[in-house]
Amino acid sequence: MQRTKARTLCIVPTRALLSQWLGAVDRGYQASVGCLGDGARQERAITVATFESAYRSAERIGPRFDLLVVDEAHHFGRGVRDEALEMCIAPDRLGLTATPAEAEGHAERLRTLIGPVVFELTVDDLAGSYLASYRTVPVMVELSVQERHRYMSDMAAFRPVMAEFQRLHPSASWPEFVAFASRTDVGRNALSAFRRSRTTTDFNEGKLRVVGEILARHTHAKVLIFTSNNDAAYAIARRYLIMPMTCDIGRDERRDALELFARGELRCLVSAQVLNEGIDVPDAEIGIVVGGAHGKREHVQRLGRLLRPTEGKCAVLYELITRDTSETRRASRRARVLATRTTPSLQSSRPADHPTLPRGE
Repeated sequence: MQRTKARTLCIVPTRALLSQWLGAVDRGYQASVGCLGDGARQERAITVATFESAYRSAERIGPRFDLLVVDEAHHFGRGVRDEALEMCIAPDRLGLTATPAEAEGHAERLRTLIGPVVFELTVDDLAGSYLASYRTVPVMVELSVQERHRYMSDMAAFRPVMAEFQRLHPSASWPEFVAFASRTDVGRNALSAFRRSRTTTDFNEGKLRVVGEILARHTHAKVLIFTSNNDAAYAIARRYLIMPMTCDIGRDERRDALELFARGELRCLVSAQVLNEGIDVPDAEIGIVVGGAHGKREHVQRLGRLLRPTEGKCAVLYELITRDTSETRRASRRARVLATRTTPSLQSSRPADHPTLPRGE
């Protein structure tokens, strides 16, 4: 922004990130910073807005900026709120994300809206310098006899329907399978069985017990626990008297809990989605992934919660994996994403309608 001297619009997904961006820009910018979102409506030469506010104000503010900065850019390219980018005439655009789009259709759409990838580094490239060093520890968990029986029964109802669909449509996507299965009673039963199987693998008695064992092993560390849903978060919170961070917890209470966590007065937080993205989480050394709902992208976001660098720090991410279930394969795919993009790259190509910033900008 300093180099271009351009009128700049920075858009971010959440009110928490809006506050963080306003504070960061204000520290390095001499004039006042505009804000669109969380009840504020001040437009300045540099303005920070939430995605929703930018979308609602697109017709008015679209012609007024020369540089567009999109934080958490992977949220775009799926049709939802894309008009916020389409109606902005800014020729210079910069998208930021820790989890770039992988599906070709999504990636191509982002290239049209923002531009091509111009620089890329993996978590491993940054660990030990800009990020803390880390290690991941997979922990295999067994189902009880009753849980195993329930899981096998549910998968027996799901697999034949999926296999038949894949035989007829070998290159189809999961959403296409859901649309197909939703048309018949057998298909709907298969979908219900699949959801029940995921509930069993994402959170079970074995995982609940192992969480306690890990907490006992790290009695003086700050710990973040990640679950796939609020029910699991509340079950862990009740069992081990841990502060839950969910969508049901008000913003002020969340802020107070994070401050207590930063001071060490709370040593552990448990969350389903709230801590994944958009909240500046204080320093934590230990993470426990009990279950996930959104695959590799969520995995990288969660790991990032632990990687605030401090001298001598080596973060540890425990991943609880239910043995001999579909979760084992999902865990393998999540682990591979941390090492899939190992070479920084700089591309000179740029779409004609949305040129990227010059090198170094």
